Amino acid sequence: MKVKSMEKETVTFVRTKRALNYGYFIVALSFIALFASMGIRGSFGTYVTGWEQTFSVNRVWVSIVSFMSLLVYGISIVAAGKLTDQIGSRKVLTISMILISSCLLGSFFAVNIWHIMLLYGFIGSIGFGFASNVTVSVAIVKWFKEKKSFMVSIVVVGMAAGPMIFGPLNIYLMDQMGWKSTFILYGAIIALLLIPLFALFYRDSPEQGFTVQKKSEVGKTEHPHFSLPKLMEGMIASFSIFCYPVTWIISFAYFICGFTDVGLIYTHLVPLGESWGLSPSIISNTMLLYGISNIVATITIGYISDKFSDRKLLSLLYVIRLAALLVIIFLHEPIWLLIFALFYGFTDIATIAPFTMICSKIFGEKNIGSAFGMISFFHQLGAAAGALIPGLLFSLSSNYQSSLCLSAFLVALNVILVFNINEQNKILK
Repeated sequence: MKVKSMEKETVTFVRTKRALNYGYFIVALSFIALFASMGIRGSFGTYVTGWEQTFSVNRVWVSIVSFMSLLVYGISIVAAGKLTDQIGSRKVLTISMILISSCLLGSFFAVNIWHIMLLYGFIGSIGFGFASNVTVSVAIVKWFKEKKSFMVSIVVVGMAAGPMIFGPLNIYLMDQMGWKSTFILYGAIIALLLIPLFALFYRDSPEQGFTVQKKSEVGKTEHPHFSLPKLMEGMIASFSIFCYPVTWIISFAYFICGFTDVGLIYTHLVPLGESWGLSPSIISNTMLLYGISNIVATITIGYISDKFSDRKLLSLLYVIRLAALLVIIFLHEPIWLLIFALFYGFTDIATIAPFTMICSKIFGEKNIGSAFGMISFFHQLGAAAGALIPGLLFSLSSNYQSSLCLSAFLVALNVILVFNINEQNKILK
């Protein structure tokens, strides 16, 4: 009897160790998901001039594509959070890769800008939203009992690394073989490699991959059956947080954040450099430096956010963002664009950690998923506006000066808004 007991303990230990090791593989796959989706979405600025030339349209039309893409992306993030609870991260990520691949491969046959609006602005953007930090974080939390925040921060680095690599790579590949052939290459890689990888090897939890089901349990799933009415009911219930003024303050602050990072930078940084007459190599180095700074800041801020006031830390990041904007408003030499990338990049994805902590304190840990998902929609709404409005202003003045001034004003406003948020004002239990 004693021997049998020891054998059982040994088996349990092996399974736990095996599950833990596979958890690191889930972290790697989650990183790849964010790296690929955000890399393609975050390097939107590299497509602008190519689409203008191919479809004979001005910047307003391309900005409308970005606006539509970011709006759909924001809605998809909210839906992905609810959908992940019903069918699991593995299926949501697999669907996202199918949609992104279809978008890229289908774009080869596009002959009009509205084709891009449908393929990239709608189909692809649902895929981008499904492969978001919301989707993978659900799986990471289930796989790790300890170091959850650290593992999530490692995964989120993929959101910064994606644009850093894809930006310069896009510039090179599109110069060599055009944007359509580049999209075909990316679409084929996702279809042949990433779709099977997530469908076959991603696991939502240790139990899904390392326990043997009884015959009576065969056919049962870990998640409840998908129900569109339940999905919609859950999303509508999330709106209850907007009964409180503090929610609107946070939402507007996140709107400004999206306007001045994903909207302005990811869509218009490359065209800004081109409007200054800078060479492709300088623009590529700018994006590379921006990405490196983004990664360093994401890890650094994520580590120290538990030791400082999130409100003050977030305010400091926006002060740095404001200073960086003022630099390129008044100084237009290539070296200043690089300095801008260094400091502005430090304030991009690094804002996620303190914003998340503020929301967890106000809305409670039990409600953080749905609450932060709804507030994240405002970030993407701001990003959509930040993509469209600078495009409209550029068409009127042929430069980005007015857009940069508008962004500087909004960031200055954000410093005031964030600094005055009451982190102790808990509205949900």
